[in-house]
Amino acid sequence: MADGYWGKYWRRRISRRRALAGGAAAAAGAAALVAVGCGDDDDDEPAATPAATRAAAQATEAASEAEATEAAATESAAQATEAAATQAATQAAATGPRAGGTMKVQRAFADTGYDPAITITGYQWAAITYNHLLGYSLIENEAWGDAAQSWEQPDASTIVFNLEPNLRFNPEAADGRPITSQDIAYSFARLPAAFTNLASEVNPLQFAFMAGFDTPDDTTFGLQMRYPWVSAIPSLGSTSLGIVAPEVVEANGGNLTDTVNAGGGAYMFESRGRDGFNSYVRNPNYGGHSTARGRFTKDPPYIDRWEDAHITDPATAEARFLTGDSDILTGVVGAIDAIKADELRDQDGVTIISGPTNTHLVMALDALKWVPFPQLREALSLSIDWDGYIDVVHDGNGIRGAPVGPVFPEVLSQEEIRQLQQFDPERARQLWEQGGGNQVFPDGLTTLLATFTDTRGTQYIAQQIEENLGITVKLEPVDFATYVASLTAPPGSKIWHFALVVENSLSTIPDYNALTHYVPTGYGGAFGLFTHEHPQAALIPSAVIDITHEMGKPIQDLYNAQSVTHDPEQRAGLLQQLQRLIFTQFCCTFPVPVGAVEQHAVRSRVQNVPLPPDFKDNGSMGYRRAQNMWLADA
Repeated sequence: MADGYWGKYWRRRISRRRALAGGAAAAAGAAALVAVGCGDDDDDEPAATPAATRAAAQATEAASEAEATEAAATESAAQATEAAATQAATQAAATGPRAGGTMKVQRAFADTGYDPAITITGYQWAAITYNHLLGYSLIENEAWGDAAQSWEQPDASTIVFNLEPNLRFNPEAADGRPITSQDIAYSFARLPAAFTNLASEVNPLQFAFMAGFDTPDDTTFGLQMRYPWVSAIPSLGSTSLGIVAPEVVEANGGNLTDTVNAGGGAYMFESRGRDGFNSYVRNPNYGGHSTARGRFTKDPPYIDRWEDAHITDPATAEARFLTGDSDILTGVVGAIDAIKADELRDQDGVTIISGPTNTHLVMALDALKWVPFPQLREALSLSIDWDGYIDVVHDGNGIRGAPVGPVFPEVLSQEEIRQLQQFDPERARQLWEQGGGNQVFPDGLTTLLATFTDTRGTQYIAQQIEENLGITVKLEPVDFATYVASLTAPPGSKIWHFALVVENSLSTIPDYNALTHYVPTGYGGAFGLFTHEHPQAALIPSAVIDITHEMGKPIQDLYNAQSVTHDPEQRAGLLQQLQRLIFTQFCCTFPVPVGAVEQHAVRSRVQNVPLPPDFKDNGSMGYRRAQNMWLADA
């Protein structure tokens, strides 16, 4: 399959060069590389234009920039429309929702723990075995209460939630007692300590804004904020903010790493780890909701049971899907690519669902190695044919990446991104030589080759650097655990110079969807970009922070300013200013192109499936939390 991608890339690249020779040289220079509620907080967010409409408008804008992009975008839009129409027609022809059946899914990663305050890779169990205050839909640009029946925001720093009256833990958690506001306060209050003492993977952005909690009675929960965070409501759907039973946590030494069934979600574990499978059955104590809203049903969910298989081999995963042993086929980074979607489109019993993407992919640089050498950073970016990346990795069906996700209105236009992130190999080679690149990096560069995912993107970028800078790039194969440990190793001990990074961030807010990968207090710090004000600065030698402080501080300051700016136009201006700064200083994270359309393969028996960009992410009310999903053959 890889030969097909590379062959298409070179054919397109030759065609593009011929077009440039015919008179498009001028264009070549420019085109050359994670709050709406039921109360008073509606005015805190930008104008409520549906995310799908915004993304479609941007796809149209990008399509007008070049013939190849135009053709790809047109085809993608047609496929998305066709898929949505097919889905709607199938559902309309059905007799209607029915209860029952077992939903079968699969995952590429083994479970590494079962505590929502520690582990972020447990997408399935975290979504269905725990309650959360709410969920948030990117498509609808709206929050839907889960444990919360309603809420209001009496002032800029306070949100008061009124809880559902029928909340109970499952029978194995605290004897199935009622869930109270005190349980929510306990669940949220343990997040900072889990991060400090238990090696939690949860980004502090998700809890750093919390200053305290009020619990005047069992059904009222008040959240006090340290600062009036614009993104508070959309962030509360994160599965890391699951409501746990304090008794179970304390009985297990203060964490749930090896403990399941500590929540009150719609389902509970039936078994775990047996032959690589987890299975879940209905929580008999789950009372549903007082009213249906969004994808939450009034009564318990329609589906009776879930099976979750651990399948590491992509070919095996696809075979299981085609034989009906799995109902969902997603790619290793969250979606299948255009070629795979075309292969599966005509298979019996298969539906391809499509919609705007809100994913991100970044090329992280080890800041300590690169910050002192601005010419080399710029040379690195200029050496990569970013349009070629779209041709190779996305089969021509892609858009330029940005520090803000593509469905948000604050994202820079495709035209501006092309101006800011160009491909100029001649200039790249000049800067590399002027900056003494071969002396700074005498042994070449090393990157991580993540063996658990598709490696074409890493291989493509490595080839571009070798070809256009004339240096060697070593590909260091790593499994998932080694990949994470290598990325987050302390400054001075990282084995890599650059690495491609993607993860299932909280997709509902610009702050975390992609932007956190650039900010010192986010994953930018994990990549070595620190400031002296960083919460963990005391753990890093001052001499090390001195190297990156001046680079990181303007990014952090703009990020902090936008996060508390409630006027939509002012916030958009700050976010766009921040994106331009990131692009123009070439450090220490490069946005990488992403697919223009997100596609997934679903067995046709599964009805009422949320479309992208909601589909895959728990925080945006993806399929794992869609309680109105049902099985036609149940």
